[in-house]
Amino acid sequence: MDGTSIEVRRIRGEDWNRLREVRLAALLDAPLAFITTYEEAQALDDEVWQERAEIGANGRSQATVLALLDDRAVGLAVGLDRTASKPGLIAIVSVFVSPEVRRLGVGRRLIEAVEEWARDVGAATTSLWVVEGNDGAADFYESMGYRKTSDRQKITVPPVRWEVRMEKVLTLG
Repeated sequence: MDGTSIEVRRIRGEDWNRLREVRLAALLDAPLAFITTYEEAQALDDEVWQERAEIGANGRSQATVLALLDDRAVGLAVGLDRTASKPGLIAIVSVFVSPEVRRLGVGRRLIEAVEEWARDVGAATTSLWVVEGNDGAADFYESMGYRKTSDRQKITVPPVRWEVRMEKVLTLG
């Protein structure tokens, strides 16, 4: 299999169950990379997932991008408009690629899709947080032009850990 057989696109409202499945898979695969726990996400009602899919599909303040292999979501990235508090900034969150499709360019395509949306809404910068010690993720983001900042924050959900903010200045595409 190669990455070209995987579709990367913005979520649609009817994709809410795919969103739920890929988010739960992410939380099982890499529980320390996220603040939300598997148990918290699993307990959410279908209506919450439906609302998240609708906002991610149609909202100007958020864009959710899925990677689909056949009919199954195998990747996820979300862009959140933070321009109200930090002009020109889009935060990238919830990035995940299923183990069976890693190293096929799926993560790069997910991030590029969020960056394209960020440019479309007039953002100048994208930013994301990486848990310290997650060198694979940090190296991946650096390969895409992200640079570590001096910003650090403590995740107080056990186990306590720190994360560092990385950012990228967007070029006009």
